Amino acid sequence: MRIQKTTSHHNKSKQHSIFHRMNIIETLNAAGQQELAAHLETLTGEARANLERDIISQDWQELKALHAEKSTANLSDNVSADLTPMPWKLATDDLRYDFWKETGEILLSKGKVAAFLVAGGQGSRLGFDGPKGMFDIGLPSHKSLFQLQAERLRNLGARVGHAIPWCIMTSPLNHEATVNFFSENNFFGLNREDIRFFQQGTICALTADGKAVRDGEDHLALVPDGNGGCFRALAQSGTLAWLVERGVQYVFLYSVDNALCRICDPAFIGALAEKGTILSASKVVHKAGPNEKVGIFAFQNKKPGVVEYSDLPENYRDMTNTDGSLTFDGGNIAIHLFKISGLRKLQTSKLPWHTARKTVCGIEKCFKFEQFLFDAFPQLGSMLPFGVVREEEFSPVKNAEGNDSPKTARIMIGKLHRDWLRKAHVKIDEKKLYEISPTISYAGEGLKQSVFDRELGRNILEFEEE
Repeated sequence: MRIQKTTSHHNKSKQHSIFHRMNIIETLNAAGQQELAAHLETLTGEARANLERDIISQDWQELKALHAEKSTANLSDNVSADLTPMPWKLATDDLRYDFWKETGEILLSKGKVAAFLVAGGQGSRLGFDGPKGMFDIGLPSHKSLFQLQAERLRNLGARVGHAIPWCIMTSPLNHEATVNFFSENNFFGLNREDIRFFQQGTICALTADGKAVRDGEDHLALVPDGNGGCFRALAQSGTLAWLVERGVQYVFLYSVDNALCRICDPAFIGALAEKGTILSASKVVHKAGPNEKVGIFAFQNKKPGVVEYSDLPENYRDMTNTDGSLTFDGGNIAIHLFKISGLRKLQTSKLPWHTARKTVCGIEKCFKFEQFLFDAFPQLGSMLPFGVVREEEFSPVKNAEGNDSPKTARIMIGKLHRDWLRKAHVKIDEKKLYEISPTISYAGEGLKQSVFDRELGRNILEFEEE
């Protein structure tokens, strides 16, 4: 009897396997991918299973439509002629700032806020082989970017009396290394139950004539689907449902490489909470100059959004007001806040795809498709720009040397923390820079002479300006 059952199950799984394989071949042929289908038929065993897994992960009809659209499209001007600057002001200058801060702290204390970290990048441009978040920027403590962020979250959670859920989006390239790093470091003192790791989606690169690019015999050339894919990944991984189940109403989204990010900033949360119908907010800084390579917040066809540096026409880039300040001055620092209702809306609405022509696996002029996070803003309607001071909140670590490097980040942290100590009337060596552990201060609070005397050499470290 048992043998018959096994045989019947074996036959079923064999039939399912044959049907599954025919299905894949049919899907590929219908999408004009006959070459890939033919190549798949030459493979067996593990190699076939690997390629099938990659094939199943893709929407072939969407890829076919994308190629048809993008291969005939004019790739030049993405910017509409109707472009106007988005007015904004520093949040700390607003009389409601303290009220916003208090509101944000109440929401945090009720578990209504989560952090969403976009951490798919590798440290290759920094000469570091591994996830960018594991990079040590050379502070005296030698803490990684991940550790600095985890400790800020832990401190804030302890202050408000409620753990803050943390969603971490990795890429297929660095997922395992990221999870292992957190595990080896005991999740930096945070509860494992409050952290969700999930992977960013990928999309297959296509040749100039629309054929799938292979990476070797048994894999497709799958490239990350852009930071705009974060909304889809959040939903498809079940993480959005996890947040909803926990009663989260606000999601603070940020990038891994900002060494000064004030994660889940209570005032930022409170400011959006006060705006009844607005679904998103973004932190904004003054541009360092017209040629700083950051996107700017502006209205295109009366809808709010971000215009990339490379897409902003030169006459707009250099335009100034009567007082000499830049007209288009609202720099995007990739720190955003979304109401959960906004994220649910983005689950169903499709963001546009952008195209780059790159060499992939040795094949020139391939199509790489990606979605941009800031395309979400026009779809969500009005948004709240929240002005912050660059020196307090924005120090990206992108290059090994020069601007936006580990050295500039170290100096900015050292100067900011020295300012915190000055404001707390602590006697310090004015020639030195200071690193204050996020475990004892989230944003300059709780500092005084007795704390300094006790913690110097432990959680407060002195270092020289280079």
